[in-house]
Amino acid sequence: MDVSTACDISSQNKPRKRSCLERLSNGFISLLERAFYRLGYVVASHPYLTICQCVLICGLCAIGMKDFKETNAAEKLWVPATSRIQDEKRWVMKNFPPFTRYASVILTADNVLSPASLRAMMAFYKSANTLESGPHYLQTMCFRVGPVCHVTSILELWFYNEELINSLTQDDIIQKINNVTMSPMYHSKLHLGSLLGQMWRDSSGQIVGAKAASMLFLLYDKPEWKKPAMDWELKMVNLAKSGHSDLTDIFIYTTRSFDDEGYGAVNADVNLLSTGFSLVMVYLILTLGRFNLVHQKFYLSIAGLLSVGLAIGFAYGLAITCGVLYGPVHALMPFLLLGIGVDDMFVIVEAWKNLTPKELKLPLVDRMALSLKHAGVSITVTSITDVVAFAIGASTVIPGLSGFCIYAALGILALYGLQATFFVACLTLDQRKVEATRDGCIPCYVHKNYTPNSFSQWNIMTTAFEKYVGPNLMKFPIKVLVLLVTSALLGVNVWGFYHLKQDFSLTMYIPSDSYAHKYAMAREKYFPSDGLDTAVYCKDFEYHKSRDLMEKMYSNIVEDPYIVNGSVVFWFSAFNDWFDRMRDDPSVAPSMYGDVKYPYSKAWFALLVHRFLYHTPQGQAYRQFIKFENASSTGNPIIRGTYFKLRHTYQPDSKSEIIAMEHLRHIIDNSGLPGGGCFAYTDVYLTYETNKILQRELYRNLLLAVICVFTVTLLLIANFRTSLIVFTCVIFTLVDVAGTLHFWGVTIDTASSILLTLSVGLAVDYSAHIGHMFMTVQGTRPERVVETLKKIGPAVFSGGFSTFLAFLLLCNSYSYGFSLFFRVFFTVVLFGLFHGLIYLPVVLSWIGPEPYDTHLTTEDRANIYIPQCKCNSQGESNHLEPSTQKPTLRESTDQEALWVPQEDLVDKKEQDLTTVDTANAPLLDDSSKDMTTQQDHPSSQIPFTSIQPSHNITTDTSPLQQEKQELINGDTCPLLQERRTDIIPTSSGEKEKRMTR
Repeated sequence: MDVSTACDISSQNKPRKRSCLERLSNGFISLLERAFYRLGYVVASHPYLTICQCVLICGLCAIGMKDFKETNAAEKLWVPATSRIQDEKRWVMKNFPPFTRYASVILTADNVLSPASLRAMMAFYKSANTLESGPHYLQTMCFRVGPVCHVTSILELWFYNEELINSLTQDDIIQKINNVTMSPMYHSKLHLGSLLGQMWRDSSGQIVGAKAASMLFLLYDKPEWKKPAMDWELKMVNLAKSGHSDLTDIFIYTTRSFDDEGYGAVNADVNLLSTGFSLVMVYLILTLGRFNLVHQKFYLSIAGLLSVGLAIGFAYGLAITCGVLYGPVHALMPFLLLGIGVDDMFVIVEAWKNLTPKELKLPLVDRMALSLKHAGVSITVTSITDVVAFAIGASTVIPGLSGFCIYAALGILALYGLQATFFVACLTLDQRKVEATRDGCIPCYVHKNYTPNSFSQWNIMTTAFEKYVGPNLMKFPIKVLVLLVTSALLGVNVWGFYHLKQDFSLTMYIPSDSYAHKYAMAREKYFPSDGLDTAVYCKDFEYHKSRDLMEKMYSNIVEDPYIVNGSVVFWFSAFNDWFDRMRDDPSVAPSMYGDVKYPYSKAWFALLVHRFLYHTPQGQAYRQFIKFENASSTGNPIIRGTYFKLRHTYQPDSKSEIIAMEHLRHIIDNSGLPGGGCFAYTDVYLTYETNKILQRELYRNLLLAVICVFTVTLLLIANFRTSLIVFTCVIFTLVDVAGTLHFWGVTIDTASSILLTLSVGLAVDYSAHIGHMFMTVQGTRPERVVETLKKIGPAVFSGGFSTFLAFLLLCNSYSYGFSLFFRVFFTVVLFGLFHGLIYLPVVLSWIGPEPYDTHLTTEDRANIYIPQCKCNSQGESNHLEPSTQKPTLRESTDQEALWVPQEDLVDKKEQDLTTVDTANAPLLDDSSKDMTTQQDHPSSQIPFTSIQPSHNITTDTSPLQQEKQELINGDTCPLLQERRTDIIPTSSGEKEKRMTR
């Protein structure tokens, strides 16, 4: 090679002018690498101290869990604090707290209005009355209206008189059903639409038959009766399951049913989750270690899972101390941290396995420092991205979702620190054990002259990515196919995402094979027009002056198309009817003044209402609707609040339910009533309030999360093109997950919203690691892609697959919640791995940017990555640190010195004076070694041999010769004197081999 050619090559290899972002990138990455190198060195030097400090810090934070309290109140978890329903619920709970339990029954037959069916219904009612729970039974615990228990059914038309019912004929039944509008037993309006399902009529319009009949038992919900009442409900369930020969089916739902069936299924599936964790444990052991007695990683796998537990303790304790609420959905946290933590573990271990043969010659602490230096930036990119995304998500107005995001951000932050310290310390101790050839399961036992079996040295996953996945992906037809598949998936799932509707039904969370689910299906089938029971509450105001306004509001509610006709039970109208009949009574006349034929004062009105409720048979059915003060004292009663009941029509989805609620609210808010007036409320409205903003908040959180993903990856990867490509992977994954959920029948509710937000954190991990690693390797784009997949592909795949294993056993769960968990996590892992390991490499092979300038020509010559031996004046060696000085090129007439790597140059010139005993120094021959895959050799089998590369290539041959001579003499660093064979002439002229150390 002549000088001109060398100069041309030199000019071509001069570094190009870098942009501001590139300079920032190089500086920031170099800073992070140096920081992680020093952290790794300190941790590896003091592993026991590091482990103790991590356990101590997490333990101190976990003390905050002593104040642990789970919040189950829907208004605190899912309803914004500024919502109007918060004040409404507080008022209702103060003035009309719930005081009843129930057992709702649906009985079906070919015609429930036949004499045989009525006799069967009466037999069921009689059996329910005889059920005992200790000293209690129905008659002692039931909610009463006057002297009788409140049991609503068509049998009340005959006063539940067994003799009378047994004597009925078909004509008697039909005549009674069609001619009675008031309940003779409770003196309230009779709404047949709520008592009979799938009715049919004859040509004259008379009801002649029905397929189903409902029966509702009400019990007092007193603390001292709770256990007997729950026992009675359980016996009622068993009674209904036993059926009756004259009835087709009996369906039942009680106050305890959701806890028994919904939460019962959850508790049963917890065992499946425990088994899933065991599968993850087994997978960690199989993939982190090797199949021999020394290199298996049983204890390291336990340490990795323990780091997840420590992160949970840190996050929970700190959040609870700060007053962040904890709800049932927070039980997902361990699975999120498991997925992210296992992913970081694999990245660190893969970096350890990828140390080059030159780096393998270093002491253990320096090898561990280099491993963390290589892996630290990658786990920083994913962890900080997740932390920022969840921190932004904490700004949502939904308290439960905000709290979940805070717990997640703290947990991921803790896990990030623990993986870089606690896990690295455990990895150091494990490697000490390996290098001492101690047994993997019984560390106290040392294997003598141990040689690992050949199969255990084969890295199956790395080989698969290097030999098959990477090269095949670089083939043009495969690239085109990948882009076509990606486009097809995106197109189909964009349509699915667009049609993903918002809906919530409590029935979904009840196992499909349970009696409670069958009841829900029966109600939907036989009573399709019946929707939600609700109520209108009125505060303390001057009712006597608001008769017209109250009756106008009542009239508007009755005409509301979203209210079931005849379902309004309005005490005010019943009182007015009674008052109009009693107006001329001497005891009522003094309440009127002048021409106004109505009580003229608030006191008179309250007194007459009290008299109507407690001293007339018509009024006793309305006692529960009025709250009095001084009702039982000698003073005049004062009305503190009232309410009346009604029922919404059936609405097919959450959007329609919200419209129905808002329509009723509009009628009441515009009624013109004084003193705060009235408002509509039922506990289910809390869910409606959440559904009003849930979809908007979901899209807001996802948008902010993906913006944070792009911003943070841009800052940490510090390359716009790579960050943009990684960003598309995250977007495509989220769209594919949401679209697939639509085709899977999933709707937007609180659980799916949290899981979709959570999926952002997992989706980032599968792509960011690949994007960052691509920026650190050299070569052409296809070569860099293959090298990237070889180095980091196994870690990314193992991280995703282990997350999938944790939920694998939930695929056939009857619990909707756990089934939803499986669907979301399965799709996140599937599409995340596809975009990270298939789509992203293909795109990078075409339009990937240049690598970081911190890597120069080849990795072996990159001084920032090759540790530099520092020696003190006494000749003692200190630890190895990465050099930050960049090599420079100067004019040289020594072409070989200019273009040949320094190690090769020194070795070549050294051959003129010395002959190396390669049998005694096998690692000097790099050509026969795998340059990227570490074989976990014991230290006793690895002689330390390292040649320090020079920083400046110079034309001055004297320093070069002097440096060569120093290398030969071993004066540069005592560590280089580990083993060398010098050949010197003897006095007899013969050459003598002399070993020097």
